[in-house]
Amino acid sequence: MFKLYDGIKKLEPGLIVSSPDASIYSVIDVRNIVKPGFDSIDFVLYCAQKGSVNYNGVDTTLLVAPLKGFYDIKKGKPNPGSTQFRIAFIESPENMEKVPELFVKLLKQYEAQR
Repeated sequence: MFKLYDGIKKLEPGLIVSSPDASIYSVIDVRNIVKPGFDSIDFVLYCAQKGSVNYNGVDTTLLVAPLKGFYDIKKGKPNPGSTQFRIAFIESPENMEKVPELFVKLLKQYEAQR
């Protein structure tokens, strides 16, 4: 779990990453590095539909949970979940080690095309 935190912070120090002290997931907030108007749901759909990274010769993507629908926000107020994601620790340690690189590369791809 701490490899995910350390790996993401090393690859993209501007990301806000929760420490997984007593949980089976981390929350990542991209607000410091994305363009205005970023939408976490759109990013997840991009990853699911066309986003991929060549990882050791295999096109690979990453599915994360957007937190946009997590908060009870009054209409017209900013939604912090628009830039936040939950990454659960449900894969093998070997696969979880890929997550920092995949997340950062997919995020950069997405931002470059919007």
